[in-house]
Amino acid sequence: MFMFSSQILSLPYYASRARLFSTSARIQENRAIIYFQNGRPADVVRALTIPSLAAPAPQTVNVRFVLSPINPADVNVVEGVYPSKPQPSSFPGVRGDVFVGGNEGLAEVTGVGNGVKNLERGDWVVMKASQVGTWRSAANLREDQVLKVPRLEGLSEVNAATMMVCVLSKYI
Repeated sequence: MFMFSSQILSLPYYASRARLFSTSARIQENRAIIYFQNGRPADVVRALTIPSLAAPAPQTVNVRFVLSPINPADVNVVEGVYPSKPQPSSFPGVRGDVFVGGNEGLAEVTGVGNGVKNLERGDWVVMKASQVGTWRSAANLREDQVLKVPRLEGLSEVNAATMMVCVLSKYI
């Protein structure tokens, strides 16, 4: 039993409602947060189920995003007022330019293509390239688009996910 707003709630009732707000639920499908045109995020952003990734091509890696935060600049990109513009992505069954939101995040390498020299399955990586589109559960990326992050004691997933963008604003 849980006490909430002076009411006693049974665990099944509480758990069924908490799932709606859960950010730690295991993802069963590959999803991406996309937009087709710039505008107010509430009006233009959509969730899209995307196919599972094929085996990585040479010089590429497949990654699973562990954490993909929302940076205020990400919202500006969706609105179309940020100087850096994303490259369109393509997904089977979707016509036209599709943009995946997100500029920072932590991913784990799940597959390695031939010729990849500095990464292996299980490595943590952050985006080295700008506007890769991190608001998705998985992606295939070129080795030169990511930077390996050592799994150091004390380096949390949250710290690693935000180290490429947010840390710089602390010094301004």
